[in-house]
Amino acid sequence: MSVMNKVENVKEQYKDGSNLSIRTKLHDKYSTNKQGFFPWLFEKYEFPKGCRILELGCGNGAQWEKEIHKLPEDCTLVLSDFSEGMVKAVWEKYSSRTNMLAQKVDIQNIPFPDNCFDVVIANHMLYHVPDLSKALSEVNRVLKSGGKFYSATNGNGGMRPFLRDAFKKVNPKLNSFTENFTFNLQNGKEILSKHFDEVERYDYEDSLAITETQDLVDWLKSTITIAHYTENDLHGFYDYFEEIRQKEGSINIPKETGLFISTKK
Repeated sequence: MSVMNKVENVKEQYKDGSNLSIRTKLHDKYSTNKQGFFPWLFEKYEFPKGCRILELGCGNGAQWEKEIHKLPEDCTLVLSDFSEGMVKAVWEKYSSRTNMLAQKVDIQNIPFPDNCFDVVIANHMLYHVPDLSKALSEVNRVLKSGGKFYSATNGNGGMRPFLRDAFKKVNPKLNSFTENFTFNLQNGKEILSKHFDEVERYDYEDSLAITETQDLVDWLKSTITIAHYTENDLHGFYDYFEEIRQKEGSINIPKETGLFISTKK
């Protein structure tokens, strides 16, 4: 089992929204694609009038902050997460919305009837799931015929090779960022095609140009509970990245992320 999908690690990582907020801030602040990932996602989403939407692993519900009021008439949105802390956070954020529910849900055992939802969303979370095949079977079960499953994820390129190279230079005794995501842009279509009739991949072109080195170090610290290092292991990384920033003007990191849209016929 990967360090990223061990249940105890994931629970600790997402016990509240603090770690996720740090990582979201880095991308919001330094992404070179100024459209923004969330607006791009909402260009891809299709929400029919009166639809029922389930988001699994909703985290702090950030993607809905500027969009929830745009949902079609009579839609119902269920925001769910494995973490009680995240469910509490989204309830506090969106409880004034009459069309929103918040619930603790394990994607491997979704507590809703068959053919219940028109849309299911699971963004940047499938690589945390221990039994992915069971989880996707559950998603398929609760989707209506013709329903869409949206699953954003990262690729094996992008930040990971950049950070892997940094660890080799600064702290070579560590084996960090060498594991591939269990669900990624490279293998996602093959995995999803075992459960859905039609799967399409869309890539979001982006990179990071970081001008404040501490923000990148804070990003690394925020991943400790799902990584092969401790805070003490990060000694020397600020100086390493700061030297790059001073030489190049910014710390330039490629990103590799995108979205799969799967249809149940």
